[in-house]
Amino acid sequence: DFFRSSKLVLTSKEVIFSTTRATFSFNLDNGQLHWEIDIGSINTPIIDKNNIFLVTNNGYFLNLDRKTGNVIWSTNILKVLKKKKQNTDVTGFVLGSGKIYATTKNGYLITSSADLGKVESFKKIGDPIYASPIIHDEALFILTENSRIFGLN
Repeated sequence: DFFRSSKLVLTSKEVIFSTTRATFSFNLDNGQLHWEIDIGSINTPIIDKNNIFLVTNNGYFLNLDRKTGNVIWSTNILKVLKKKKQNTDVTGFVLGSGKIYATTKNGYLITSSADLGKVESFKKIGDPIYASPIIHDEALFILTENSRIFGLN
């Protein structure tokens, strides 16, 4: 794991990404560092207006201030699972309809409010999940390790 990172997120003025050790925001025009925070994830950050949503591999869902990188709130979304099931990784997440949908390696879908980070529900999908969920036509789709696709309204 010399240098594992999320995908780059580009806006008209900045590039934002995470590594296993930290999350960064750089000025796209001159390469100057806007901010750096010691919170790592290989999941791609999501930008929504003045917020950056990030889910760490060990299950913390964070809302960062886009300009400063300061943590607005943080929630451990894996705490809703039984103790034995918490030993997993978040494999991806997506934002839709004011909610964050996160998937885990051990086959769970965890739904949280994007406003406060509070976990609203969780569901065992079954098979291990290694890909981020996607949203299309107001439906959520999840691809499992066994090539099964689940569609949820």
